[in-house]
Amino acid sequence: MKINLERQRAGSRDSQEFYFDIPGNDGYLKELGGKYRDNLEVKGLVEKSGEHYLLRGQVKTALELQCSRCLERFYYPVAVQFHLNLVESKYQAEYSRDEDVVFFSSDEAEIQPYIEGLVFSAIPLIPLCRPDCKGLCQQCGINRNLVQCQCRDENTDPRWDKLKNLKAGKEVT
Repeated sequence: MKINLERQRAGSRDSQEFYFDIPGNDGYLKELGGKYRDNLEVKGLVEKSGEHYLLRGQVKTALELQCSRCLERFYYPVAVQFHLNLVESKYQAEYSRDEDVVFFSSDEAEIQPYIEGLVFSAIPLIPLCRPDCKGLCQQCGINRNLVQCQCRDENTDPRWDKLKNLKAGKEVT
């Protein structure tokens, strides 16, 4: 996903639009049990601003993730707006690592790692198929979103017994 800046560097253009529709790299999603369901659709505008270039745009895609509660697969749409500075490598010392900057040394700037990082950061820490997901039964393992099991949810940890007695109105010693 390279943006060609040759015309802007030569001064013949102040801005240019860009559009990419390419498959995403599933490699960094494997640890999460995820993969891309749709291509990465990236569109935006690059404007020359002095010695650097300002890139503004939006990335859209859909991921297939695994729910943290019920372990079912589900689709997760991603739509992220971004602002990014494209800077020649010779000016690298002038920028901190905290800034959204991609450095380039030829007439092309590779933005795919940055875009994939945006998609990755849009994934919730605890992905859920839906906000009210009931998850799996701790005793029988059935998906409680699909079937209501007959297991009783009893607290069998003896450390909590005194609190049960307190709730029942019994004297706690």
